[in-house]
Amino acid sequence: MAEHDDRRQADVVELKSARRAEAGSRIEQIERYWNQVRGARLVPTRADIAPQGLSGALPNAFILERIATGLARFRIAGSHLGDLMGVDVRGMPVSAMFAADHRQTLADAIEAAFDDPSVVRFSIGVETGFGRPSMQGEMVLLPLRSDLGEISRILGGLSLPGEIGRTPRRLTILDQNRTGLVGLGGADANPLKGFTDETARSPETRPDRPGGRAAPDAPAPRPRRVTSLRLVVNNEHAD
Repeated sequence: MAEHDDRRQADVVELKSARRAEAGSRIEQIERYWNQVRGARLVPTRADIAPQGLSGALPNAFILERIATGLARFRIAGSHLGDLMGVDVRGMPVSAMFAADHRQTLADAIEAAFDDPSVVRFSIGVETGFGRPSMQGEMVLLPLRSDLGEISRILGGLSLPGEIGRTPRRLTILDQNRTGLVGLGGADANPLKGFTDETARSPETRPDRPGGRAAPDAPAPRPRRVTSLRLVVNNEHAD
């Protein structure tokens, strides 16, 4: 009996290790692609990002738009995020995915990504309960410039492998690491052609499918301080 229990425990540990490795590989792919299109620049532009470069990690990828101090909303979101929440998260503030007592930590990290700018990496957990098993994974925030030159977009990745259970699954921040980019990049070069949020909304070019064409970003709203969480509905036809 003891030997059977030990073997079962070893299998559980091995499964958890495999899931952590899976989460890490998706996030690493997204960050590697961001660095590739960035080149010698401080940060790449939103127009640089094309779904072909994220093949295999598209369900985990997302694009955020800055809408206020410490607040950003989803412009594009892969299917994994919708699976975790049980709804399409496009147009929602990213903070809606997080447990209430972790939202300020997230807001501070979002501001660091935009203003420093910094690459922010998280170790992510979830709130647990009946029908909601424990999950652990990774998340990354990678700053982008809009077509106006402002750092007001983020390419992100979220990977939480394992059984999702009852939705929505609210995220918790277990740990974070920030890497400042000032001094690590050179002058911005001409942007590469990418894909737009508008084309990503069509069935042929959803975030979890390759394809799309380039189009300019819309002006980003000026950051302003807010005192409470707001739900922002995305009614724009183009980014």
